Amino acid sequence: MDDLRTSDGPALRVWLSDRPVEPGLGTNLDDGAYVDLGALKGNEGNQNYAVPPGTDLDALRTVTIWCERFSVSFGAAALSPA
Repeated sequence: MDDLRTSDGPALRVWLSDRPVEPGLGTNLDDGAYVDLGALKGNEGNQNYAVPPGTDLDALRTVTIWCERFSVSFGAAALSPA
């Protein structure tokens, strides 16, 4: 992620999800399959996360900053093929 800026919050994780980004529906991303890349490293700046081996990137459509405590997305963006 380049130039990330998001609110600080409790228990923030980085997820790759098979759900599309739907504006105004911050909870829709927990309805499908996802890959948890780990805890958010910080709420500003460039960050890199390892994708587990065997992850089917063709099936994943979105990256999101997910708040586990409140089950809501703090922000999401569509993934685009390399």
